[in-house]
Amino acid sequence: MAEAFDPAEYAPIAAAAIALPLPPEDLGGVIAAFAVLARVAAPLMAFALPEDIVAAAVFTPDDGSAS
Repeated sequence: MAEAFDPAEYAPIAAAAIALPLPPEDLGGVIAAFAVLARVAAPLMAFALPEDIVAAAVFTPDDGSAS
């Protein structure tokens, strides 16, 4: 079973991982936003997918140079 998501722990670590400055005065709002996102995503994340499911192909745009 997966660990519970803690937005207060996640937000500063994620910001640091992508070198995103996160001013202390904005931290509370970011944590609140991630808490809402986690709550909304919970039912989707709880939905089990079959093991034999095939992922969709990844679209890679062409620059038009191919003949």
